[in-house]
Amino acid sequence: MNGPLLPRPKHRTVNETLAASATSGTGLTFVDLAERETFHPYEEIHARARRTAGALRARGIAPGDRVALVFPTSPAFVDSFFGVLFAGAVPVPLYPPVRLGRLAEYLVATSRMIAAVGARLVLADAATRRLLGKAVESARPELGCRTPEELGEGGELDANAQPDDLGLIQFSSGSTAEPRPVA
Repeated sequence: MNGPLLPRPKHRTVNETLAASATSGTGLTFVDLAERETFHPYEEIHARARRTAGALRARGIAPGDRVALVFPTSPAFVDSFFGVLFAGAVPVPLYPPVRLGRLAEYLVATSRMIAAVGARLVLADAATRRLLGKAVESARPELGCRTPEELGEGGELDANAQPDDLGLIQFSSGSTAEPRPVA
């Protein structure tokens, strides 16, 4: 690759970046289908992520474990994604079903992806969880499928992530072959 060297990152990990952002007064804005905007300050995202991390650890999630996340773009996805990172685990974002006419095909593919990464837990919103039954049943993640609300309490946690820790597993699009996990 050509070009100048990239500048040294200000923070060593995503966890450190979110913690620093929590004091910035900035955040994320979500726009729903009715075009209503909802602002979520990083300070609140950080606090919810730490609570999610504590609940994940209390449920048995250990550093390095894979957690599949099946959410539409939403605050719950952001809280879960960062919560998994703060627990020291590895988030695996998966798309929720979009076409109910192809639900059987989606469930087979999703089951394969959950199994391929060895996810110990699947987190989903309530609506998606109702549709994931056969995929979860087939993949058999050790801790099943839960909504964030079902995780319960576990205090607040911020695992000591290291720059070389695996931070994400994302699947290729599957447009020319079966989707493949990319670390």
